[in-house]
Amino acid sequence: MRIEKTVGLIALTLILVGCGGSPKASYSEETGKVENPYILPKSEQLIALTNYFLKQELNPEKPFFPSQPEKPRDLAGTNLVKGKYEKTEDFEARVSRMKEDRVQTLRALEKKYAKDVKAYNAEVKRLTDNYNNTIATRQKNIKAITLQSMQKAYAVVYGTPYVKEGLTYDADSETFYGKVGSTKGGFEEKVSIKVPLDQAQAFEKARASLDTNVIFDYVDGKLKLQKIDVKYAQKSYVAVLSDVNFKSENMSVAINEGSLQLPAAPILSASFATNTTEYDVGQIVYSKDPEVARLQKIKFELEQKERAKKRTEKEREAAEQKRAALEAQIALLEQKKGGEDDISKLLADSSSHAVDNTKWLFAIAIENYEYTDPVAYSTNSAKQFKAVMKKRLGIPEKNIRMLVNRDATTGKISHDLNDLVSHVKAGDTIYFYYSGHGIPVPAQENAPYLLAQDMSPAYVADDERFKMQTIYMSLSKSKASKVVAFVDSCFSGGNDNQALVKGVAATRLKPKSVTFDKQKMLVISAGSGTQYSNKYDEKSNRLFSYYVMRGLIKNNADTQRLYDYVKSNVQEKSYEMGSSYEQVPVFDGNIGLEL
Repeated sequence: MRIEKTVGLIALTLILVGCGGSPKASYSEETGKVENPYILPKSEQLIALTNYFLKQELNPEKPFFPSQPEKPRDLAGTNLVKGKYEKTEDFEARVSRMKEDRVQTLRALEKKYAKDVKAYNAEVKRLTDNYNNTIATRQKNIKAITLQSMQKAYAVVYGTPYVKEGLTYDADSETFYGKVGSTKGGFEEKVSIKVPLDQAQAFEKARASLDTNVIFDYVDGKLKLQKIDVKYAQKSYVAVLSDVNFKSENMSVAINEGSLQLPAAPILSASFATNTTEYDVGQIVYSKDPEVARLQKIKFELEQKERAKKRTEKEREAAEQKRAALEAQIALLEQKKGGEDDISKLLADSSSHAVDNTKWLFAIAIENYEYTDPVAYSTNSAKQFKAVMKKRLGIPEKNIRMLVNRDATTGKISHDLNDLVSHVKAGDTIYFYYSGHGIPVPAQENAPYLLAQDMSPAYVADDERFKMQTIYMSLSKSKASKVVAFVDSCFSGGNDNQALVKGVAATRLKPKSVTFDKQKMLVISAGSGTQYSNKYDEKSNRLFSYYVMRGLIKNNADTQRLYDYVKSNVQEKSYEMGSSYEQVPVFDGNIGLEL
């Protein structure tokens, strides 16, 4: 948490200027204090500084290019005059030699200029590539850079965090209770720290020298306190907050109003895949399967928090939704897997299409949701779909944006869709694929919404970027000449013959129709009206996605033939499942488009 004084003073200048750009306070070198009653609150200082450091990291200094090589000037002409006592043949020989000398000189100048240009271009390319690679690397590591920026900002605004005197220890629960403060004040949190009985006495004696770190996260446009990490004897202890107010009130200031598109952080930062001892908490023994264990641990901690804290109705409802979703995902993981997925074998026996740089694919698939039930086999179907589209339609990897499960957050979906659309040119084709929950919003005449991984069905209407109307219009208004969408989702309020929308158990909702450019765009959906979208256990896939992929492999090159193939097979297979599983794919838009 230590940074150089010069960095602190530079950052402090940003705080003193404030949001409007005019000075609001002064810094006294003599007293080392800020002298102005109108300085920004510390929470806003933290936001401003985080943004400042983040911009510094994400915008490295541009390279200094060398001077362009100077183009050689034409040689001045020379007038030769025949001498009074010079024979004609000697004069002509002299002219010929002068011409040859001039040609050789010009060629030497051209050769040198070409060499200089080549060297200049190589250096410019090297500098440009290095700069672009630096930008790309930092964008890729945006989460780590954001965290580092927050840590720097905290050091300037609050100073160094430390565990305050007055620790109390409950031997029965092996837990310390105390407070974490900061050297510059303005930060104090009540915490509890689990420390084994045999280490407790030494831990308390070392209190003053404990390495304490306050770690923030950036979620939904706000800074939130993620955890306080206390290190002792090369081991980390998480200081659990016993007062949640700081999370939701003190830090709710957005950075630059949407200038960042960061995914929500996972609930746990630790991995349970390598250390089985972390599966055990007291008498709770988790599954041996790492993914199941991770979800069980989250569920257990949610139950602990529910018992330990008083929550608002909205927080309690969100926790209940998350716990129910986790239980459903655990059940899905522990059940027997479905039948044999034969898509890979069928694809291996099919022919490859030449790479076509005019084709683009934007794919979203969410099997495990944070706040609701899973969508079985969505992950597998999405991965197989991508492979089929690459081989059968020739879509290059660089033209594919694919978001699966935790990557399919509100921030990433919005950012990647805008990024893809911005790169598409006239004459190009966009293919859109979605496998996940679709939510009709009764308050908006059942307008259909796409449900991102970190969205709750109860609050999906809070963000109209995920209304299907918005998404389809974004695609159809792009520069692309053709848009073909495959939507493996129903918008009737359920999935796999199970109701999803609260209060819609016995009936199903009919989604509102969506408008878009129906000359250049075609949407083929998994089901019609109030029907549900089904899984296909026999093939470990979504039913609709499975027959779309088989149809593409079977060389159904135009959309009419592909749709007819998918509709007949999905309809027949759903009838075999039972009358309540009836599923008839539908299309909307230009069915005459070529794939």
